[in-house]
Amino acid sequence: MNTILKILAYLSALMGALLFFRPRDSAINTLLWFPKMISGALSPILGITGLLGALLGFFRRDWKLAGVGLLGAGLAARFIADIPVSEAQFSKTFGLDWQARLKPDLQGSAVIGRPSIPQKGIEFTQNLVIGSKPKSGKPFLVDLWQPPPNVPRSGLGIIYAHGSGWRVGDKDMLTQPFFRRLAGDGHVVVDIAYTLYPEADIPTMVREVNQAVLWLKENAEEYGLNPERIVLIGGSAGAHLALLAAYNPGQSEFQPASITGDTSVRGVVAFYPVADILGLYSQIRQDTPEKPRPIDKLASAFIDRIFEVPDKLPEKENGSGLDNYLVDILEGTPDEIPEVYQLCSPIEHIDQACPPTLLIHGSDDVFGLTPHVRRFHQTLQESGVPVIYIEYPHTEHGFDLVLPQISPVAQAATLEVQRFLALLE
Repeated sequence: MNTILKILAYLSALMGALLFFRPRDSAINTLLWFPKMISGALSPILGITGLLGALLGFFRRDWKLAGVGLLGAGLAARFIADIPVSEAQFSKTFGLDWQARLKPDLQGSAVIGRPSIPQKGIEFTQNLVIGSKPKSGKPFLVDLWQPPPNVPRSGLGIIYAHGSGWRVGDKDMLTQPFFRRLAGDGHVVVDIAYTLYPEADIPTMVREVNQAVLWLKENAEEYGLNPERIVLIGGSAGAHLALLAAYNPGQSEFQPASITGDTSVRGVVAFYPVADILGLYSQIRQDTPEKPRPIDKLASAFIDRIFEVPDKLPEKENGSGLDNYLVDILEGTPDEIPEVYQLCSPIEHIDQACPPTLLIHGSDDVFGLTPHVRRFHQTLQESGVPVIYIEYPHTEHGFDLVLPQISPVAQAATLEVQRFLALLE
């Protein structure tokens, strides 16, 4: 038992140090992406095991073990303590009395120790058909989450678009704890399976998001919703689609051809979004070495493995790499089709009419999105859009999908979303 605890103490120090390690080398960052996410999610456990290791070290007069244990516990505690406080932003956006308008369990600070109270009786319907895909004619499938009978319905409906790199993944992708929390608040959640590349381009994906909006509004009475209180939520590429849909109601390029109606929404929540397609393309090109080292090739192969679907993708002429992924999806470079890059960049569609927006992001985003999201937030502020931007230090892309039941950052982010939704009257 002592040997196991000693190993865990050393492991807690190693994983705790990893949280604060941000090398300038993009290849190393890529290879550390998943280990850093896991370390952040496990930070409470790392802190406890480090502390136990330190106590064992003091008891056995093993000062090296005691020091390592204290280091692991201290790094985990620092990571949790660095979770930002958002109260000032909520006050600025929703007024000084915003906390008084919330249920008691949503008041206070977004800190560790706010576990979700499991709600019994939540209705979960899988593979509900809400229509046909506009391009392929295939059934448009969604999962539907409804509040339990004992919870009053809020009247708010949520449409969620999963992260995907626009080419992989599906609905019900590690999001059940999040949806259970939202349904427990009385909201209805529609988790959509939008069409991925190469079967669809980005405008087609946005049309499907808007198709879901129109379906939910049309069926609002059946589900106890207010059609004026529809909110879009997405992660990564799904957040990109949600922003494009939310900021462009009625725009012909994003409207379903066979369905008419008002696609405007009450708000949008974007987890680590792609906010500027052109900026992302330029950054990737700048960061790509002319002569790749072995570690660069390894990192590129890792990304290829995550985002490629070999049996679905056509033979590529441009090779691999994130910049070429964008060229494939958009069917050209910025020099060839600048209007498409502009159309598909949410930052190009900001004006005062944009709905209230909650941006949630990690400072250590593996794809280098942090500067773009910061600029996006600043542009929203300058345009007079109600916006809250929460950036979690030492936190990676996709952090909310890894062990959200115990991850302090995932719990904090979920609370911020719950409060934002509750205030969208």
